[in-house]
Amino acid sequence: MAGMSRRVAWGACLFLLATQSIAGEAKVGGASAESGNAAPLVVPTLQQWQGGEGKWGVDGHTRLLIDPAHATALKPMAEELARDIQSLTGMKAAVAIGNHATRHDIVLRIGECGSSSPSIGPEGYTLDIDAHVTLCANTQNGVFYAGRTLLQMLVLESRPEGKLHALPRGHAVDFPRYRERSVMFDVGRKFADVAFLQSYMRFMGWYKLNTLHLHLNDQVHSDDKKSWSSRAFRLKSDNPAFAGLVPVDGHYYTRADWNALEQTAAANGVTIVPEIDTPGHSGAFVLARPDLAYPGDSPAGGTLDPTKPQTLGYVESVFTEFLPWFRSSVIHIGGDEVNVNGGKVDLAAQVDYLNKLGHFLQQHGKKIEIWGSAEMAGGLDKSFVVQRWINWGDEAKINWGDRGFTWVESFGDWYVVPLGPSYFNPNGLRGDALYDGWDKRLPAGSSASTGPVGGQIAVWNDKGTKDYSYATTVNGLIKDAIPAAGQLFWRGQAEDASGKRVDYATLHPSIQLLQYGPEATREQGNSPLL
Repeated sequence: MAGMSRRVAWGACLFLLATQSIAGEAKVGGASAESGNAAPLVVPTLQQWQGGEGKWGVDGHTRLLIDPAHATALKPMAEELARDIQSLTGMKAAVAIGNHATRHDIVLRIGECGSSSPSIGPEGYTLDIDAHVTLCANTQNGVFYAGRTLLQMLVLESRPEGKLHALPRGHAVDFPRYRERSVMFDVGRKFADVAFLQSYMRFMGWYKLNTLHLHLNDQVHSDDKKSWSSRAFRLKSDNPAFAGLVPVDGHYYTRADWNALEQTAAANGVTIVPEIDTPGHSGAFVLARPDLAYPGDSPAGGTLDPTKPQTLGYVESVFTEFLPWFRSSVIHIGGDEVNVNGGKVDLAAQVDYLNKLGHFLQQHGKKIEIWGSAEMAGGLDKSFVVQRWINWGDEAKINWGDRGFTWVESFGDWYVVPLGPSYFNPNGLRGDALYDGWDKRLPAGSSASTGPVGGQIAVWNDKGTKDYSYATTVNGLIKDAIPAAGQLFWRGQAEDASGKRVDYATLHPSIQLLQYGPEATREQGNSPLL
């Protein structure tokens, strides 16, 4: 996704990949052609669709009409949506505030979605396309997702001459399968610049992924695994008390950088979940505070000693310094692989440390996520949200819901490790492999009450000191999985109008047109999604 930017020339982004309307042919999840317009084959596909007759068109009189009761929240979104519509259609839509819609208007509204309001939750929406268009949701993010669907429908109605003016009439009720729909980047081992992360959040929002999990600290083994070639923490404070945390490679995020990321996230329905991983994977903190190092680690200097009373106080001070940066209500505290390098850190001490750290953050109003480990399950606070990740042995079968935890599916089969071992997708994660395999990898007996509340695909940079980049290598390895993750985490596998499962290949023509979205365009030399 090299050079992905907000510069928009969407006609060039269609790549002449289709010469007829996809929406007019699709039968996925919607009414049959005999009973009204077929469901548009947006990605992710809609939960519910009732087709109407005919089409509604964008023209020179189209306005984006904002509900006056929520004008402050909706106006920036409406202005952005107007720019997107212009980029797709060439038509400039005015933004107005009012209650009286004409046949030319696209109405943006929070609340008052009729009988659907309770069922669509905080991120769902209704989309009515009839005499005029209405996007309605319970929250600002719901309206944003309704706008993404509207834009996708415009793209899918494209014609060879490049005119994207029409929308099929109908009524959609849409809402997510999972509350957390996540992509994780290990920026501790391999730094990702702000521009790349901003572009990726736009890409994610296009497919209704709502969480960017940033793993902010870690270390890289030297080739002989007898020492560390890199130990880094990626946040830089101006407080001299934390000068020892500045990474030696000079790559970090300042407060201004983080604010820029948070602003892009908010505009694209994304929450940034920061992870500060301790007591393992903590080489950067050991560099700053060698007196807190666990002595038995091999190679030495990668683990903090949770049995030392000063360790918890130091880590709490790090969080206290950076908590004002984070807008997310969720903080990830890591907690995994404390003894991965041959250490013998006492299990009870690990659990006690993690519980105390989690309670400290909860007192600051945060919810806690943590990597799952079955050996710690009996002692961990059950208010923590567990990420299930281990994909070997008996632990690969664990349903954390049966153990009393809320949990997110972050299974290791869906990891990408550039230049890494064959079992972690070093050649990339294919969308069809994810689509076909996701539900099969969930633990047996998963139900609505015991199954996951979220899903995540992850890029781990275990070889992060090697010569590769996010814009080319990492994007090339994971881009194909982003639309599939959006489909699975929002809707599950697609179904046709009769409820029959639809193969991922059926979604390919849509993805070829939709690409990265109207704000995250390709520049010359970068390959398309498919």
